[in-house]
Amino acid sequence: MMIDDLLHAVNGLIEIANGELVALHEEPVEVEIKEQAPGINLEELEAMGFYEAQLQEVELGIKQNLPVQLYAQNCYNWMQMKEIRLGMLSQVDVKWYTNPLYNAEQMHQIRLGLEYGLDVSGYARLIYTVSDMYKKRHALMEEKYRKGETGQERYILDEFTRIRLHLSADLMAAWIMLPEEGERVFTIAELRRLLKKYEVRHGIQADGLHEATMQNTRGREILIAKGVSAMPGKDGYYELFFNRELPDSPEQLADGSVDYSHVVVADTAQPGQKLAEYRHASKGKPGMTVTGIALDGEPGQELPPLTGSGITGDDNSRIYSAAIKGYVTYDAENRKLNVLPTYLVNGDVNSYSGSVIYDGTIHISGTVSGKATIRATGDIIVDGFVSGGHIEAGNNVILRSGVNAADQGSIQAGGQIMGKFFERVRLAAGGDIEGNYFLDCNVYSEGRVLAKGGKSRIMGGEMTASAGVEAGIIGNYGSARTVVSVANLYELTEQLENIKEQQKKVSFEREKLEEGRQKLEKLIAEGAVADQRIYQKILQAAGIKQGEWNDLELKLDHLKSVKKNAMQASVKALKELRPGTVVVINGVTKIFAEAVPGATLTEEVLLEKKD
Repeated sequence: MMIDDLLHAVNGLIEIANGELVALHEEPVEVEIKEQAPGINLEELEAMGFYEAQLQEVELGIKQNLPVQLYAQNCYNWMQMKEIRLGMLSQVDVKWYTNPLYNAEQMHQIRLGLEYGLDVSGYARLIYTVSDMYKKRHALMEEKYRKGETGQERYILDEFTRIRLHLSADLMAAWIMLPEEGERVFTIAELRRLLKKYEVRHGIQADGLHEATMQNTRGREILIAKGVSAMPGKDGYYELFFNRELPDSPEQLADGSVDYSHVVVADTAQPGQKLAEYRHASKGKPGMTVTGIALDGEPGQELPPLTGSGITGDDNSRIYSAAIKGYVTYDAENRKLNVLPTYLVNGDVNSYSGSVIYDGTIHISGTVSGKATIRATGDIIVDGFVSGGHIEAGNNVILRSGVNAADQGSIQAGGQIMGKFFERVRLAAGGDIEGNYFLDCNVYSEGRVLAKGGKSRIMGGEMTASAGVEAGIIGNYGSARTVVSVANLYELTEQLENIKEQQKKVSFEREKLEEGRQKLEKLIAEGAVADQRIYQKILQAAGIKQGEWNDLELKLDHLKSVKKNAMQASVKALKELRPGTVVVINGVTKIFAEAVPGATLTEEVLLEKKD
């Protein structure tokens, strides 16, 4: 009842002021203004009781070519007139605050909201005080910033001092420019009051204030305030308590060669040994605009728990330890931590000892020879000399001594291959292949081939490396031809397209299986089918197709990475490229008839040399 009485009383006041009733529940409140003559006569207004400050506001509006009849009414004081005039200058919809029952400060809050592009309908109401309007306007500004909406740059001319204030669109910087004409010197206190008047409250620059008090700064912008950007928090991460910078880099000896005898493929853990502990993401550091709008710093991203085998831990403590003795592997991208058991062969592996096949890592302390086959899903480490056999690893192959297979052996790795030297052997790797020298080898690498050390050489044979080849000397002065091919982008593109075609086929088959599963489930639910063996076969087939899809996704990602590296591939002969060497880069072939010292060859260089 009290609210109704209050509304009636307010309507009565509006009726006295404007000769009409206003429905307060409708926003915006529009007040009908009596039409004035096209030409406003200031003397007539003065005779009607307008005082000097009101007349000045009308006169300013006339000079600024504004429709002053909108506010040239005795129901407005001069401060209200000014707010309406400034709103019209800013080309905002002033009808939101032409109600004369708004005081000038309320009008000011509505006008600022309109100038910043805010929806003022939530606070342009008579029931709100100036303080209420200010809080609601700033809440809208903060909400706008959280959505990434910034608006436009603002230029404000203070009519009293003629100082121009410039606010950046994101409100993270403000500049002032003193009028070129005039000799008035402004004090720092006056400038601070001016900034406060236009709500520039944060990040005031002391140097800028001091500079703006100098006479020679007139007519140019001075940075007067600078906001503080919000900083994102640090992402969560796993602190690791084992060495994952492996394989170790081989040691370079005094004679320039490289020693691979101490290379370690992975750190070894003992049961109960702590391997990883999760560190939670931190909160973001807040920021603030020059107008005092708080900017929340985004918190860092959290990581999911680790998975893997050979480890113990839980999702609460996020502390993971080794459950068994073995080699530690960590896949950061897929959040997998494994402790892989190692199969140790104390002695040699040859045609008489038989093959060694193991789901994990194989470590052979002796030599490998004959027609022995060594196959592991993890790494393969051989301490002794390799003179034959077939070595195949899902991950890295580390040969602490050299290899001379006399064209009777092969080495294949999903990751890297590292050895002291390689002679007359077939090599294939998904990563880099490196050693001191390569002699008459057939090599394929989806990474790089690196002959390292002061005496590094590639002599004879055929070498294909997607990401590049590097050696001290490439080729020889004998009769053996050396062929080096890198960056076959056309072939890689074709392989990528083939995988995409396979994915389409698998995707179609998965869709058909899913349709069959849904239909069969419906029949089972209706009691039309009692035997669920077909249903189990469909589920089994769907699982197989899901595995095929996952494998194709991994291959696709891998090939994309290989192609990206291939785009920067080159052939580097750090000391000399010898005659008779054939270099092929992305299908462009060049046979070198003369020696070339210290050459770095790219596709562009080969094209120039062919001309």
